[in-house]
Amino acid sequence: MSFEAKTGSFEKMKQLNQSTVLNMIRIREPISRAEIAKLTKLTPPTVSSLVNELIQKNLVTEEEAPSSKAGGRKPIMLRINYSAYYIVGVYAAAEIIRVILTTMDGKIISDYCKEMTELPSKHEFLNLVIESIHYVLNQTTIDKSLILGIGFAMHGLVNPNEGLAIFSPHLQLENIPIKDCLEEEFDIPVFVENDVRALALAESWFGQGKDVSDFVCISVGRGIGSGIFINSEIYKSSFNTGGEIGHTIIDVNGPKCQCGNHGCLEAYASETAILSKVKSELNNYPDSILFQWVKNGKKELSLNLVFDAARSGDELAASILVETGRSLGLAAANMINILKPSKLILEGNIFLEDKYVLDPLKQMINKYTFKSPHEEISVVCSKLGKTGMPLGAVTLVLNKLFKPEE
Repeated sequence: MSFEAKTGSFEKMKQLNQSTVLNMIRIREPISRAEIAKLTKLTPPTVSSLVNELIQKNLVTEEEAPSSKAGGRKPIMLRINYSAYYIVGVYAAAEIIRVILTTMDGKIISDYCKEMTELPSKHEFLNLVIESIHYVLNQTTIDKSLILGIGFAMHGLVNPNEGLAIFSPHLQLENIPIKDCLEEEFDIPVFVENDVRALALAESWFGQGKDVSDFVCISVGRGIGSGIFINSEIYKSSFNTGGEIGHTIIDVNGPKCQCGNHGCLEAYASETAILSKVKSELNNYPDSILFQWVKNGKKELSLNLVFDAARSGDELAASILVETGRSLGLAAANMINILKPSKLILEGNIFLEDKYVLDPLKQMINKYTFKSPHEEISVVCSKLGKTGMPLGAVTLVLNKLFKPEE
């Protein structure tokens, strides 16, 4: 099934109307043809024709309503047939390539992770992606012709129009032709987007952003990024680079970031920054539990170890985590002051425990946001977790199916 707009204004309008009907069924199911016509302002014959086409494609199923409001003939209700087609979602970061295969409602059928212990070349990276997708497809018996598309969530700067990864700082790669390479290999439509913007889309379909028109999603891992949702649409900017909160400057004289600038939020509050701070301060705290664990070779330094030490009363670990929360909270407060979203969604392992990072973050937001008495901004943690990135890649394809650009 192709997502490319057909030539000719009539065919484009027909495709747009079909997706409009399909999306209305998704939002309101079960729904009758008459209700669709009323809500979409399309004529009943047009709706009937479009629905028949969707039924032929096995995208929509019919069922008789249990009762009739008017007491007469029971209306025929429509639902999306979510299990009719499949989608591949790919998430790529510095240390991992994750590939999932799902039905159209995001249910995962197959899931595969490929760890990368060394930085690959551009050619090696693309080969690893192709091998991982083939592995997932070969684990199932589904008809490959039923795969609607491949969504790709990539960290760093991305040009979604060209399907190009412009700059991936953690992979140290530039201009990766993801779309061209994968479409040539699999002959399936490929859609590429920045990983955190993809995550925000996943939140809008399946997570904390569902039925929320304006929200900001901030993700913290080895890097820091944000996805901005405005008027029920993901914000990209004219340059497809909107949301790079990790590279807003905290201190121009601060530590060097992987992007090349100094003092970025990412250099202060990412997982990498936390571990770097611990290493640099460890010798100044010889009585620290962390010092005993790490310097004596008992345990390897990790984010979980820093949290374990903080829970055990370690002053160094606790202070670094609290300062991380404050830095993130200040950046979030600035973003809230500019955009005024109704919800802030936080994703990352550092938010799994309130005391050390989340509470200081919320305190900074409460202190530094300028708001009127009626404004209520909800701060919540993502329930999708790390599955949100590959699921966001899947949502790229769903967005094209249900909500094509006019």
